[in-house]
Amino acid sequence: MTATTLRDYVPADDTAARAIYEASFPPSLRAPWADLVDHRDDERLLILDDSAFGPAGMALVRRLGQTDMAFVRYLAVDPARRDRGLGTDLVTHLRHALRSDGVGALLLDVEEPIGEHAEQDRRRIAFYQRCGIDVLDVPDYAPPEHGETGEIVPLLLMGEVLDGGQPLTGTRLRDAVRAVMTHRYGVQA
Repeated sequence: MTATTLRDYVPADDTAARAIYEASFPPSLRAPWADLVDHRDDERLLILDDSAFGPAGMALVRRLGQTDMAFVRYLAVDPARRDRGLGTDLVTHLRHALRSDGVGALLLDVEEPIGEHAEQDRRRIAFYQRCGIDVLDVPDYAPPEHGETGEIVPLLLMGEVLDGGQPLTGTRLRDAVRAVMTHRYGVQA
């Protein structure tokens, strides 16, 4: 396997990164590409760079306000290069970058494994769990509609405590859900 690194997006990555993004997420879960590359000040678009082939994956991460938590909006590996350990590399590099930025908890949401894509959703959840990111005990987790189609997609909240972070239970879990709703989805408390 070739060496991989995680770096900030540059405009030269646009074609490859956009192709990875669009091949990895259905329109119901995608924000317009322009929103990702013209991201807010609290977001970073990161590229997993494969030394032999260029962009192999991408992650869009948002800090959740003044908390020590970050939310992974999108994480994807080039579908043509999956099952080669690149997803694990991406999560490993991302953890290191977040720790360096003082992040104590990584959060993300995934589609509930129901309907026609249930098996794919189960595989995605299992991948994150193999990486140490667990489904959090949040009954009725219900972000508002999102994506290009504006439809409501049932989601589960997942998370991982990074070095030195507080466990995602009790009050900390409640604060995490509030931070996601406020800073990721724009829902006021």
